[in-house]
Amino acid sequence: MNHRASKPGPPVGLTMGDGAGIGPEILLAALRHPTLAQNTIIYGTASVFQKTRQQLAAAQPSCPWPKLHTIALDAWRRQRGDVKRPPDGHVTLIDVSERLPAQARQTLQTLQSIPFGAHLPAFGHLQGVALEVAIEDAKDGFISSICTAPLNKALFKAAGLPPTGHTEILAARTQASRHVMMLAGERLRVSLVTTHLPLKDVSAHLSAARIVDVIQTTGEDLKRLWGIQEPRMAIAALNPHAGEGGTMGDEEITTIVPAIHAARDAGWDVSGPWPADTLMASAAPGRQWDYDAVICMYHDQALIPLKLLHFGQSANITLGLPLIRTSVDHGTAYDIAGQGIADEGSMRYAIELAMDFAARTNG
Repeated sequence: MNHRASKPGPPVGLTMGDGAGIGPEILLAALRHPTLAQNTIIYGTASVFQKTRQQLAAAQPSCPWPKLHTIALDAWRRQRGDVKRPPDGHVTLIDVSERLPAQARQTLQTLQSIPFGAHLPAFGHLQGVALEVAIEDAKDGFISSICTAPLNKALFKAAGLPPTGHTEILAARTQASRHVMMLAGERLRVSLVTTHLPLKDVSAHLSAARIVDVIQTTGEDLKRLWGIQEPRMAIAALNPHAGEGGTMGDEEITTIVPAIHAARDAGWDVSGPWPADTLMASAAPGRQWDYDAVICMYHDQALIPLKLLHFGQSANITLGLPLIRTSVDHGTAYDIAGQGIADEGSMRYAIELAMDFAARTNG
């Protein structure tokens, strides 16, 4: 990636996600790279990161795990976000402990070790507070963008909070009228019309208006974030063989084709609906690939080819927000958390992408 991380400006804000998952681990691993460490800050708590670092150092003693340069939230805010770069081998952490409920704060401070894989209510509060503070700082210009480590929606429920995800929280806090989930690697970018739905419910949630909205939101952010001034977008069909004239489903005829016509009338370069299997096969290395993004009708239609091509080297981007947000392309990975073996590739890619977007939009 030809990112421009060295350009001066506010740092990228990194939220820790679930402290019992691999979030803190992949953040520490990614920030072993000095350029990334010097241009980022982490939102979390020193108690959790110190214990995580100790356990990682015991599991993988030969790894140069970064040390913490901790700043209390009130001090960070008094400085108006103006902090010096951390010393070599350190990462800057904004400690959000003061915003936690008293019981959650006490629980985290008194932990003898991190219970990796456990659903601890205190971690539910922490993952939420870290994100909320980062959103406030992004809106106030203290940070250039937000890059999130994976959280667990069930933890919010365990903490007595509404179970929701990053995207929903970000959209609500920024009052975004529309937002789109995209996953992107160097070659393939996929935007989703529907996201986390049972397959049996996808058709009922498709509408021409929603498809046009996804096309427009994707096109606008291809221009804004990637600098692609005339984006070309392919529309994937819902049904096998694009419905084959209505013999294998009529959503192409009743919903997708009208959306394509409306998007073209609005000035967007879109084509389709293409059978998804042959369309995605064209994105394989060595094949001619003519599109800047694919608009996909459901989750696995988009994520299976994306992860086959780019797993560990792709990022999740929330399009349509008034701020920049990237994330990893995976979850909390409880089964390997704390062992020092989690692959930080997607975390690093997401951080670099956030830096690149910030440099382009603020430059």
